[in-house]
Amino acid sequence: MKILLFVVLNLITFYSYASTDYKKPQSPTELHQLFAEYFSKQDIDGLGTLFHEDAIFVLDNQGNLARGPKAIKPILKSYLQGDVEMLTHDVSIHINGDTALIRSDWEIVGGPKGTALEV
Repeated sequence: MKILLFVVLNLITFYSYASTDYKKPQSPTELHQLFAEYFSKQDIDGLGTLFHEDAIFVLDNQGNLARGPKAIKPILKSYLQGDVEMLTHDVSIHINGDTALIRSDWEIVGGPKGTALEV
């Protein structure tokens, strides 16, 4: 009986995870919108779907980097403190074939002290 319960729980977990469909951005601008949406919902897995395996996230002015979704997700999670909202502002978008280089400024409003953080 315990084995059957274990199998059923694993199947439920698998199917609930597998059935989570995340929107795919259809344009670089839509990427910013989805990022802000997932961020505001504090959906770290949704945020992770927006990063390619080779993605690089610049952490600071010294050039420290996080590489790939597995390394980037914990960094983003640290920003999800309290009731937060993200506002994104496109700075530049450069498209070459099927690759886009996107730079944006973003502002996090809310958090534990209700302060704004601008990045």
